[in-house]
Amino acid sequence: MIWKFQHPGTVGVSCGDANRLLDAIEASGTEPHALLVMRHGIPAFEGYWAPYGPGIIHGDQSLTKTLTGIALGAAVTEGLLSLEDRLIDLFPEYAHHTQGKQWWDELKVRHICTMGTGMESQPPVTDPEWVEKFFTMDIVHQPGTALYYNSIACSMVGACIRKKTGLGLIDYLTPRVFEKIGIDPGRIAWHKHADGLENGSGGWISTVRDNALLMELYRRKGVWDGEQILCREWVDFALQVQNPHSDGATYGGMMWMYPGFMMADGAMGQWSMLFPEKDTVISIQETITSQETVDRVRTALADFAAGLRDEAVPWTQEETRAFERRLSCLAIPAPRYGENRAALRKLDGRTLKVTEGKARFFADDLCIFNLAYDTPVEAFTFTARNGDLTLGVTARGRTVFCPVGLKGQRILSDVEPVSSNPARTACMTGAFEEDGTLRLELRWLESCRVHYLTFRFDENGADISTVRVSVGGFDVPEEKARGAWVKGE
Repeated sequence: MIWKFQHPGTVGVSCGDANRLLDAIEASGTEPHALLVMRHGIPAFEGYWAPYGPGIIHGDQSLTKTLTGIALGAAVTEGLLSLEDRLIDLFPEYAHHTQGKQWWDELKVRHICTMGTGMESQPPVTDPEWVEKFFTMDIVHQPGTALYYNSIACSMVGACIRKKTGLGLIDYLTPRVFEKIGIDPGRIAWHKHADGLENGSGGWISTVRDNALLMELYRRKGVWDGEQILCREWVDFALQVQNPHSDGATYGGMMWMYPGFMMADGAMGQWSMLFPEKDTVISIQETITSQETVDRVRTALADFAAGLRDEAVPWTQEETRAFERRLSCLAIPAPRYGENRAALRKLDGRTLKVTEGKARFFADDLCIFNLAYDTPVEAFTFTARNGDLTLGVTARGRTVFCPVGLKGQRILSDVEPVSSNPARTACMTGAFEEDGTLRLELRWLESCRVHYLTFRFDENGADISTVRVSVGGFDVPEEKARGAWVKGE
């Protein structure tokens, strides 16, 4: 069983270095959610900042590309695909779009998995015909001679696998990779394109352990329990620079290359990192909102790995106990507190129907993956429960209920889905302002964003605002709505 943890000192982690790493992460400006360190294939320590925990899946954004690369590696190992396969040969039904266009006859699988398509534009991820639209793009540089961050090209890897096998990525990976290395396909989730194929560029939703296993497979050179799951041809290709045409980090086989480590890199700090010379894998999930913080966290992790010892490092019993206590007490900052029982009693049993604009509750920011997730709220119902609040949310003709902590606590709940959106785990807290305004903080733990839902009540209803915290590159504008009290209550 891979998740049999050993004392950090046995794999060369000093107590001081372990604590300095946590200090640096917490002081960096990020909001950390989960961290796991493995060395020599041995889990050394992990930590979760409440309300996040070991079994909670978390959006990974472009870290997904490295998993899609593993699927490609499995297909190469099986002989289903080759890095030299041409895209127009794999999809001859779309070749008419490319006739007469330069360099399309040179575009190969090796280029779509190394950001080397030579394109400077791509179809929208949400386009129902994204595969066909890919073949209408212009190639303006000879494939392999430039770097353009092409998410649709990465999703095309999954389309190639589906073309050869008829399988989506989960169904393809489950018997070939997931079941062999210990990823439970029943726990994970994956955003899909409009045509039903998993988004191979950014849709993976998993635990920090799952992500560590991806890099652990590479650390083991594609071998797991004596079986060559990924052939050496693919492993060597993936772990070497394949696209050097960048001012910063270079690109390998569906992962980024840095001096001393390679990295599955998802927006907002979803990283799984392999440090080959240190025989170390570090996996982290977080919400980062600035490039400066990205640099600080990445530097902290690289410095920690560089300081790992080749020999065991002794810890005192008190150091061990103190570090274990620290790991067990990690938490994101406490929510704002603002009880108002009189205001709560006035809301009890009332329903607010949205009459103008749009109000949000669900993780509609994930519409970047699939427009079918768009679920504006039709009505809110407020019910007092032991000094806290149960919020009823009506959308698409259905009502779901979510508890809201009003005593300075966050409350986790599984919310019944009303759409195909895989975000299910809500964490809500609320606080009343002095004037009776109610401000709710909502986190969908499968996402990385914090939502603030604010109700400014009056005699006839409320002004409602939906604000999602900026995370850089995926920002969503504030939305405003007006709600009216349902008469007769």
